[in-house]
Amino acid sequence: MKKICLVVGNTLPVPAVMGGAVEELITMLLDQNEIEQKAEFIIFSRENKKAEREAKKYKYSRIIYIPDDTVLDKVNNRIRRYASSVLKPGTLLDSGYYRKIYHILRNIKCDAIVCEGGLYHEFRQFAKKFGKEKTYLHIHHHVMADPEYDEIFGNIIAVSEFAKKEWLRTTKQKKTGAHVVYNCVNEAKFNKKITVEQRNKLRAQLGLKEDDFVVLYCGRIQEVKGVRELLRAFAGIKEHNCRLLIIGNADFAVNTTTPFLKEVEELVQQDTDRIRFTGYIENAELYQYYQCADMQVVPSMWEEAAGLVAIEGMLSGLPLVVTKSGGLVEYAPKEVAMQIERNGIVENLKMAIETVMDNPVERRKMSEASEKRAKDFTRSRFYNSYLKVFE
Repeated sequence: MKKICLVVGNTLPVPAVMGGAVEELITMLLDQNEIEQKAEFIIFSRENKKAEREAKKYKYSRIIYIPDDTVLDKVNNRIRRYASSVLKPGTLLDSGYYRKIYHILRNIKCDAIVCEGGLYHEFRQFAKKFGKEKTYLHIHHHVMADPEYDEIFGNIIAVSEFAKKEWLRTTKQKKTGAHVVYNCVNEAKFNKKITVEQRNKLRAQLGLKEDDFVVLYCGRIQEVKGVRELLRAFAGIKEHNCRLLIIGNADFAVNTTTPFLKEVEELVQQDTDRIRFTGYIENAELYQYYQCADMQVVPSMWEEAAGLVAIEGMLSGLPLVVTKSGGLVEYAPKEVAMQIERNGIVENLKMAIETVMDNPVERRKMSEASEKRAKDFTRSRFYNSYLKVFE
């Protein structure tokens, strides 16, 4: 049985009690490992009391919680950061979080160490101590290789063929072990069905009518996600019973206010009759909101490495509109989604939404294809594909 150490960034905890795409994926790995028991996972996570209580249920994985930096840690970080700038970035571990993990790992014999987000350069010392061939980078975003990363990571795990090709295109290390493991979501959460009565009740709570055509956006409220462009496109749709439901916050469950979030809120206020903005919704409750919608839009403006929200929509049987963005089109192919160009996105979004709304027969075909496609992204398939990387 392989012993695999996963190092999560110092932002959100595991289990994913505060949300977070990476944290949700790792939580699903641990949950599936309780069922299939094919590996021993050791997770390093930021401390969090609620997460620590949740973690007690795991028998086949161990989560080590790293306390926040003390004042002394922060002074030490500054000194090391200055010394590293004089010497070479990454020469010294200048983050107390990673320094504590490094010292713990020195007493653990593991088969692989996986960087699951966070500060990539902090793994330089890990690679020196434990071997570059044992040091993996799980690429969750559109990341280019550079000489510094080439010195650290002997292997990459990409969430799409797009992400893999982008890394291989830019790396100077030609012997990198490159693997693709497609993401998943917890299908048990999204396979739950609500009744027509429950759907109508939730719609009423949201101020939506039974016969409204509801367009869903679910995700972070960030400029690169295309929320502003979606709002501008929606303003051009004149059908009186078309409604837009926006779910999300700037940074998952963290109550962050940003200038862009304020801008989005101001745009919402311009059409409160037709737009509903819920803010963050717990992942365990999302399935109800997906099933309240008639279609989903993923209007990403950047190169999206993957598409977790697209999987959630497909599990819910929704037809999709997505931008031709990175690996997103691998997750949501043309039979389930209208794929639009980002150039001229406002007009393209408007036309795509109207096309889906005005064609119920085609919409039904896309819905059926969505449910079929979603079966490619089960938790078990993700878990076994992930473990295969380390064989």
